[in-house]
Amino acid sequence: MSRITKDPEERKEEIIAAAQKLFEEKGYENTMMSDVAQSIGISQGLPYRYFKSKLDLLDAVAAKMGMEFIKTVVGFKFKPGMNAKEKLDAYFKLFEDIGSTKLVSTLHGNDSKEIHRRLSENTFKAVLPQLTELIREGKQQKVFDCPHEKETAVFLVYGSMSVHDMVNERNMHEIMEIVKELFYRVLGIS
Repeated sequence: MSRITKDPEERKEEIIAAAQKLFEEKGYENTMMSDVAQSIGISQGLPYRYFKSKLDLLDAVAAKMGMEFIKTVVGFKFKPGMNAKEKLDAYFKLFEDIGSTKLVSTLHGNDSKEIHRRLSENTFKAVLPQLTELIREGKQQKVFDCPHEKETAVFLVYGSMSVHDMVNERNMHEIMEIVKELFYRVLGIS
């Protein structure tokens, strides 16, 4: 059998994609680096050329997911004619759907502070400008009653990320209901 040589960046992305799929199917703890290699037909040692450890590979998967999350949030399209509260509710549904995946639960359950930091940073970057604009729009429509758009958005994003750390204690739907209630109170929605 002849050896297939690929561009290093292409190979690295292939390994990350395979790991993401296996982490979703089997869970992080039940996936070995050799499983990743076998799933894409490469030697068992090749993933270590790109990643020092399975945790390093998980970090790469988390970074990829963070970028995909940003693209999803920034590219999210609302139905025409929705007011700010309806848009906020649509975001809650989107976040609940994203947060309900097995891999997101795995990432939240992982003890790596770096992975949590990276996920939080990516979430903050993606959501803050969108939420700030949505709050501004809600104030103009007189749907929201809060004086400081950006500060309120920062408070709500960081607060909701902290509540999401409880994902192992409760299911995602319960957490999203709690977050939604807190958002409504802070934004002055009855």
